[in-house]
Amino acid sequence: MLNSTATLGVDVGGTRIKWVRWIAGAGIAEQGQLPTPRTGPAGVVEAIGALAGGQQCDAVGVGVPGHLTDDGRGTRMIPNLPGEWAGLRLADQVEERIGHPVVLTNDARAFARAELDHGAARDLANVLFVTLGTGIGGALALNGKILRSRGDAVGELGHMICRPGGRRCGCGAIGCLETVAGGSALVTCARALGSAAETPDDVVRLAESTDGPERGVLLDAAQALGLVLGNVLAYTGVNTVVIGGGVASAFDAMRERVQLALAERSGLIGTAIIRMAELGPIAGALGAAFEAIEYADARLTLPAPGGT
Repeated sequence: MLNSTATLGVDVGGTRIKWVRWIAGAGIAEQGQLPTPRTGPAGVVEAIGALAGGQQCDAVGVGVPGHLTDDGRGTRMIPNLPGEWAGLRLADQVEERIGHPVVLTNDARAFARAELDHGAARDLANVLFVTLGTGIGGALALNGKILRSRGDAVGELGHMICRPGGRRCGCGAIGCLETVAGGSALVTCARALGSAAETPDDVVRLAESTDGPERGVLLDAAQALGLVLGNVLAYTGVNTVVIGGGVASAFDAMRERVQLALAERSGLIGTAIIRMAELGPIAGALGAAFEAIEYADARLTLPAPGGT
């Protein structure tokens, strides 16, 4: 492990960038958040560079809401952020700016890493993770390890089709779970029915306090989420789900319908257990910080150019 063990974890969300400075042996030293720039990749690079420049750290981990390039140094597809992200060498650009090692990871896999190591799944080996935010992310742990693939693309639960012929998703497909149950979708669907909601929290509040369309929107989202979760649990053989993310508060209003949908599949998947994440909104940033430690350690063990 690095002798000077301060790492910065950054979680780039569709609405906000969360960050945490982690010191091995001491834990969280500082944390915070800021609005995600709407000016495209250049604004995000500038924001991360400014964060890293203002913090004492040896390495930086960045969680992004999408797929990476095969070498893990760039972004290939980021559905919920404005601008052109395909082929952007994000890690290289930030690294050149701050002079410290930078590693990229998918934000949902970063969330899962933190909750598996230190949160709601620390006593589990096999678990499905779900992040409810502007969009919906997913990750899968099998035998105590987060399942990974080239480009960190495994686990895109939010882009499983649940409404054929439905709304077009930011990924280009039609009828993804994200278009029904993601935070942005909750607001869009509610407003299309005459709601005054401006945020997912508004949708939940109005659903609990009025007889407006918000309740139906949440029930529809819950039905879609339950359908997709049941399919994934049936395919993987996992029966525990950990749910978190910036819009996880909406799950309280969905829980009963989701559990009913899962109970209807119990003959195949058994009794599904749902746990809420424990690490709060900084889970993704924490996971990214842990990834940074491993990445920097690996770089330190590489032989020098021309060496043996």
